[in-house]
Amino acid sequence: MADIVQELTKYRITGIEKAEVEYYESLTRALDKIEEQIISLADTTLPRDAGKLIELQGAVAIRPKIKAILDKEYLPFADRVVRKGFGEQAKRIERQFKTIGIIPKEFQELTKGDLALVKNLKQQYYTQFKDVSNNFTRILSDKVYQNTLVGTEFTVLEKELRESINGIYANAKDPAVKRLVNYVKRNRDNPALKGRVDIAIKQLQSKYARTRIGENMKRYAGQILNDSLRDFDATLNFNKAKDAGLEYVKYYGDIIPTTRDICRSMVSGSLNRRKNGLFTKDEIQQIWNSRPWSGKKSGNAMIVRGGYNCRHQFSYVNPDWYEEDGEESEVLKKVEKPTILKTTLTTSLLNPIKIKNMKIEKTAAIQKNLQTQISKNAKDKRYPNYTLFGKIVPLSRYNTKNIGIVNLGRMSDKASSMVNTIMKELDELAVKYNVPKIRSITANRKMGSTIARMGEGNLSVNPKFFENVLNKKSTTNMMREDYLAKFKLGDDVSKEIYKYPKRMTPEQWKKIQASWKRPHNAFNYFDDELDKVRNLIYHEFGHQIHQMKFMNKPEVVADFLKEKYGFLPPIEVKLGNMRIARTGATRYSNKNTSEWFAENFSLYAMDRKDLVDPNFIEFFTKEVLK
Repeated sequence: MADIVQELTKYRITGIEKAEVEYYESLTRALDKIEEQIISLADTTLPRDAGKLIELQGAVAIRPKIKAILDKEYLPFADRVVRKGFGEQAKRIERQFKTIGIIPKEFQELTKGDLALVKNLKQQYYTQFKDVSNNFTRILSDKVYQNTLVGTEFTVLEKELRESINGIYANAKDPAVKRLVNYVKRNRDNPALKGRVDIAIKQLQSKYARTRIGENMKRYAGQILNDSLRDFDATLNFNKAKDAGLEYVKYYGDIIPTTRDICRSMVSGSLNRRKNGLFTKDEIQQIWNSRPWSGKKSGNAMIVRGGYNCRHQFSYVNPDWYEEDGEESEVLKKVEKPTILKTTLTTSLLNPIKIKNMKIEKTAAIQKNLQTQISKNAKDKRYPNYTLFGKIVPLSRYNTKNIGIVNLGRMSDKASSMVNTIMKELDELAVKYNVPKIRSITANRKMGSTIARMGEGNLSVNPKFFENVLNKKSTTNMMREDYLAKFKLGDDVSKEIYKYPKRMTPEQWKKIQASWKRPHNAFNYFDDELDKVRNLIYHEFGHQIHQMKFMNKPEVVADFLKEKYGFLPPIEVKLGNMRIARTGATRYSNKNTSEWFAENFSLYAMDRKDLVDPNFIEFFTKEVLK
């Protein structure tokens, strides 16, 4: 069983990994901008004759302009890393010492000495980032000068400049190269696609003469990003432990295929000197000094750890915290388990969290995590397929181009965090009602007044709604109702309409509004911001149920192929044959049987059965739960 120190160390490592994902995305965007701006600068300012560079004066004059581009696009990235990234990691280290709590109280928080060290480390690593900028100002300027000196063609210079900035990830006009570069960029960190990524890289190297090695800005800046975050954590942790008198360490981190033997041996315990897995700092230094390995860095072993790109960290402990067999001693058992690891309450159908308990994460990190889940969901065999000319084709009435894709576009971190939180509940709904899980998520700002849309497992959301969900002035929010508490099932709603009628005077419109007893959408019955979004997405999942329930039956697939696009799924056929009155708690439920089903399902799933049409419960029990 993992002890509290292990849990806290995992908390620190996870923080580093999330920060690295966020800042690497930021670095990629910055370097892409730098690449395009420098190529544009060279293209518009360097004189040519028959495509060949001819004027040394222009080549010399371009240097300060290159520096200005790097200063504008790259240095703000470096500043964010050392200010925000280092600052957040310092707080995680402080939380670790506070949570353990059984060390002198004056060392549990960041001291003046710690803060001075943090400041110095920020300056030190910012200087390293800045050195990369200065170095590549020189490299790029030299390439311009050298190519002009010998009179090479501009296309040669362009290729050298692009690869000096982004290496194998350099952009290109050639569509084939661009596709390969984008594929490698998107999937470089996906273990499931490692084989395909390697093939794409080999094609870039062999067929298109791209180089992955040598001097390129992305390689050096990415290396500093990786090592600076981890070395900062190690240095500050080392310093605090030294002040607190903690002389023993444990080594923590995951083992992956590329883990070095030294780290693998330390984590697995094969180098243990004691049964409890503790080492003194001197013993670690001796082990590190006596073994060579690829990627080893010079310096204090407690700081450099396994070397370049090492993903492991030391945690400092007191031997009194452990028994000889490695179990926690009574001293450590008295420490309360760390609540800080639970940065968000676990959400579920039985315990749906509220907005105050939701953790807001970066959209880029969410998209990467969701992509793994969605890729797996897309392979669900309950989504029917058929073979056409030897190729497997999805059976669908909708556009299938987004299947297996997550594209959150420019959604805010808060909006994408809400979607991510509720996705976990949708998986439970899929299992509960035996339908396939969602297989794509797309943010689309061109949906007009449509808030969200579902098409056979493909969810589209309108970010404008999610970013204005409580803004009553927002035209997409549709919050115009005053009768939420007054409405009861059975009220006469015969005069109500579900949408704004055309060609109506303001006076006529106000008269219609005065007759409303129901809100337009079910989400208006909820006060909590996350509950509103939850109800909206549950509504869309209601569409998933009537679209996909029983669709995997062989006879249903045969009927689909026979009828093609005139086909209706089994539940939708049943809905169309209904001969019972449809009532609902919203005006939108009057639109058609599909929206009646989805609106009632969203309230049913959120345990607001007082608002659910009894006819829906009867239909759902008889036709869906059978």
